[in-house]
Amino acid sequence: MPDGDIFHSGLSGLYQKPYRILCEGKFEGNECGRIITRALLTDIKKKGADPILLAKRMGDILAQGIKDSGNNQFVDYADLSRKLDRLAQQTNIPNRTKSLVLDAGKSILHDLRYGQRLDSSKIQELVIERYMQKIYVSNFEERIPLTPKHHTNVDQVTLTERVNSLQPDIFSQFSQWANKANINEDVANLKRTRRSQIKEIDLEENLL
Repeated sequence: MPDGDIFHSGLSGLYQKPYRILCEGKFEGNECGRIITRALLTDIKKKGADPILLAKRMGDILAQGIKDSGNNQFVDYADLSRKLDRLAQQTNIPNRTKSLVLDAGKSILHDLRYGQRLDSSKIQELVIERYMQKIYVSNFEERIPLTPKHHTNVDQVTLTERVNSLQPDIFSQFSQWANKANINEDVANLKRTRRSQIKEIDLEENLL
C-alpha cells in the first residue's frame, strides 16, 4: 500500500502530517501542538482577511445586543440571528468559510440568549477567535473519527485522548491570533508563539 493511502482520506493535505504525527505519538504534546498550529495558521492565512472583516461586523451587531440588554431593553434574538444571516449573505466569501464565521457569530448569540455575560468591547475579537476554533474543529478534529482504520492502527480512544490533551494549548494560540487579527483586520502577519525556553539548570542551585 502506498504511504499516501494510509493517511486519513477525510483530511486535506494541510492536515495529513499533523494527523500522522498524532497517530504515531512521536512527539511530546507541545511539539505535536506546534505541528498542528502550523497547519492551522496556513489554513487561516489561505482564507484571508475577508472572514476577519465579516467576523468584526458580526461583532458590532452582537455588541449592540449586549448594550441593549444591559440597558434593560428588549432584545429580539431572532432578529439578531436574521441580521447575522443577511450580513453573511451579502459577503463574497466561499460558502464553507462563510458558514464557519456565521456559526461562530451564532454560537456567541446563543451564549448571550442563555444568560452568559460577555464584554461588548471584546465581542469582535471573540467572534474571530470562535471562527478560528471552528476551522480547527471542522477541518481537523471532526474529520479524524471518519475512518474505521487509522494510521499505525492506533485506536480511536487513544487518538481522542491525544486530541483532547492538545486542545487547551491550541485554543490559547487562537486567543492570541484573534487579538492581533482584530487589531490589524488581517491575518497575514500572524505567527505562532515561540517555543518556551527551557531554563538552564544552575549546578550550584539547591534543588532540594
